[in-house]
Amino acid sequence: MDDTKGMNIETLAAPDAACDAFVARRADGKICHLPAWSFMVQRTFAHRSHYLVARLDDAVVGVLPLIHVRSRLFGNRMISQAFANYGGILTDDESVRRALFDRAVELATELRCESIELRNIDPLPYDLHLRGDKAVMHLPLGDSEALWKGFDPKVRNQVRKAEKSGIAACDGGTELLDDFYGVYTTRMRQLGTPCYSRRLMEAMVETFPDHCRIFVVRMEGKAVGAGITTCFNGLAEIPLAATLTEYNSLCPNNLLYWSVIRHYATAGAAVFDFGRSTVGAGTYHFKKQWEPRQVDTHYQYWVAPGHALSISSPDNPRYRRKVEAWKRLPLWLTRLLGPPISRGLP
Repeated sequence: MDDTKGMNIETLAAPDAACDAFVARRADGKICHLPAWSFMVQRTFAHRSHYLVARLDDAVVGVLPLIHVRSRLFGNRMISQAFANYGGILTDDESVRRALFDRAVELATELRCESIELRNIDPLPYDLHLRGDKAVMHLPLGDSEALWKGFDPKVRNQVRKAEKSGIAACDGGTELLDDFYGVYTTRMRQLGTPCYSRRLMEAMVETFPDHCRIFVVRMEGKAVGAGITTCFNGLAEIPLAATLTEYNSLCPNNLLYWSVIRHYATAGAAVFDFGRSTVGAGTYHFKKQWEPRQVDTHYQYWVAPGHALSISSPDNPRYRRKVEAWKRLPLWLTRLLGPPISRGLP
C-alpha cells in the first residue's frame, strides 16, 4: 500500500469494471492490459496474477499487469504481459508510473524473482536492461477495396495464386480450434520450438468471445494455414499464425493474412498488427511486403541484485542444440512434451 498523495496501490483479486474502463479509454490500452487476460493466464497455467492498480480518490489512475512465472528450466520471474506481445505500465502520470514500478520491484523481491520483464512500446525512463531486437508491424486500415488496390502487385498476385490453386478461407470460433492447432503444432515442431497448450487458445476464445476469432485456409478440405486474432480498442492483432511449409509455393500465408485484413477493415478496426518479429528475420520480411509501419518494441528488464539477465528465447545461442534436437522428434511427442515446457516461456 502506497498512500503518497493519497494514492493507493493494490493487487487486484478479481476482474474489475473500473480497470476495464481505464484500459479501454486509453489509446495505448491493449487487450492484454485487461484484468481478464491476467486471470485467464492464472486459470490456464496456474501462474499467479499480480495485477497492480493505482487508485486516487477511488479513481483508477494507472495499472501494471504482472504474471509470476516459476520454472525449473527458465527461472523465477515476473512478466508484463505473459502470452502477449505487449504489456507494461499504463498511466500518464510519472509519480503513478514510479509508484507502480517500485511496487513491482518490491513484489519481485518478496517472491525472490530473478527479473521483471516489461513488454513496453515506449521505454521507461529508468536504469533498466533494454532489448530492442523485436518489432511489430502496424497497417492502417480503411476501405478494404482501397487497401487491396494499394498493395504491391506482387502481394496481390500471391493472394490470387492461392485462390486459383483452390485454397479458400473461412473464420469462426472454437469450432475451428482443431484445424488451427494441427497446423500450429506442426509448424512449431519444424521450427524446433515447444508448442503452447491447446488450452491457451481455447481460453482466449472463451474469455474474449467478442474480441477473438480464428481464421483458417483450406485446400481440398485440409487446413493448410491458420491464425488466431484479437481485436480491442481498434487494434486487430494476429499473435499466433502458421502455415504448412509444403504448401508455401501456393501462397496460403498471403491469403490467410489478406482474409484477416479484409475482415477487420470491414469490421471497422483502425489498425492491423502483423505481430512481433525479430528484425531482419524471414517473418519480418514477409510482413514488410504489405508496407506496414514498423513499431519498435522496447522490452525492459529489472534484474535482481546478484543475478545476470537471462532471456529465454529460441533465438538464444545456448538453446541451439536443443532446437535442432526438437525438430527431429515425432510430432505426437512434441504435442505431448511442448505444453509443459512452453508454460514457462510465456
